Amino acid sequence: MKVRWLGNAALEVFSDKHIWIDPNLTVEPEREPDIILLTHEHDDHFSPEDYAGLEGKVKLYGPETTLEKFDLEGTSVEPGDEIDGIKVLDCDCYASDESVTYLHNGLLHAGDSAYFPEAESVELIFTACFPDYYDDYISAFKRLEPEMVIPFHYDPEDGLDDAEGLKKRMDEEGIPNRILEPGDSVKV
Repeated sequence: MKVRWLGNAALEVFSDKHIWIDPNLTVEPEREPDIILLTHEHDDHFSPEDYAGLEGKVKLYGPETTLEKFDLEGTSVEPGDEIDGIKVLDCDCYASDESVTYLHNGLLHAGDSAYFPEAESVELIFTACFPDYYDDYISAFKRLEPEMVIPFHYDPEDGLDDAEGLKKRMDEEGIPNRILEPGDSVKV
């Protein structure tokens, strides 16, 4: 499975289904999705402009509050649900009414959360990199033992210090990690 970072918290996942997660795009995706997954209602995790023209053509999933905020027709999800083999997991996201994370074939998209759910078989984590939560991230990574952690949810021009700060902490703890440029991809 190939995972491509599209900027901020947006991922393009190439598996049996073509998936976009939190489409607020800095980089153009390679193709239209079959499924769009939303983690929560913050404006930097969904762009109506990036969704324009896809209404009714793709399956859209997200927490009820997210669908309502953006006036989207989609399927509401909550922790414990499963969508075509994608597990919907609980998380805690600052200043969000409802938020979820998604686990698919070893990929954990953690949204804005620093409090990761119990999950098995996590190979790759895309995580926010807010400096106030570095200790929480490190604790979760030690518990989940992923093969790779990739910081995201930052502006590569103005916010790279946050990603590099988390990378430094992960390096000190022996946690495998990598910083990507928007448009870069990794394999799971």
